[in-house]
Amino acid sequence: MYILDKALIKILFLISLLLSTIYLQGQENTDSTSFIKPHHLIIGEATFYGASMLILNEAWYADYPRSDFHWFNDNNEWLQMDKIGHSYATYQIAYQNSYILQKTGMPKKKAMWISTGLSVFAISSIELFDGFSDEWGASPGDLLANSMGGLLYLSQELLWNEQKVRMKFNYLPSPYADKRPEALGSNYHESLLKDYNGQTYWLSINLNKTLGTTFFPSWMALAVGYGATGLLGGEANPEGFENITRHRQIFLSPDIDWQNIKTKRKGLIILFR
Repeated sequence: MYILDKALIKILFLISLLLSTIYLQGQENTDSTSFIKPHHLIIGEATFYGASMLILNEAWYADYPRSDFHWFNDNNEWLQMDKIGHSYATYQIAYQNSYILQKTGMPKKKAMWISTGLSVFAISSIELFDGFSDEWGASPGDLLANSMGGLLYLSQELLWNEQKVRMKFNYLPSPYADKRPEALGSNYHESLLKDYNGQTYWLSINLNKTLGTTFFPSWMALAVGYGATGLLGGEANPEGFENITRHRQIFLSPDIDWQNIKTKRKGLIILFR
């Protein structure tokens, strides 16, 4: 059976929400609300979520022995890159799904609370599978990271009614995936999800909104990034790779807040989002 990586389920869920965003944006009309009702959207998302969980169970867990529910502390693995990934996925689902729900006519405050709760639940429920699997265990660190991602979205809406700080992600192939393809991916698409050496997670800060000025262009941002390199194993590199140094990386870069580029072209608005 083709084995689906757990992270792929998260990506598929996010893609479905993004496609819904594009569809609803295309239906947007200033004189009327969307003909898609909030409960229709939530039912659709619940159906997709249920199907993805069934696929995940069959593809990832079915061939491994089950056990009583238990916990496993993996906070020391991968220099916490996986935890940042959990926060990123939860943040994006909360942010995008809130936007979609508002397009259906749901009030913003209600949409943002529902979306935050759903995003944390959707990503955290995977820990149930881990907890009942003899090979793994539910991770307290993952649950905390999921909550932090949801709170990053929700707290900004409550404080400022907008996102002044956005989470972003980029990937560049690293030289390490070829050394351990079974762990870090044997092709680009697998490595995109598994090779933490090539991933960078960013907090992109809109300068004008954060500083309360109009000095900078409305789209100008400053991004702080976190990454790691030399990772060929979880807590330590396996035999044969002990000489490769594992270390964190901190980045600072100018950035573009695409959603603050002023345009009336609907296609560009969708693309920038």
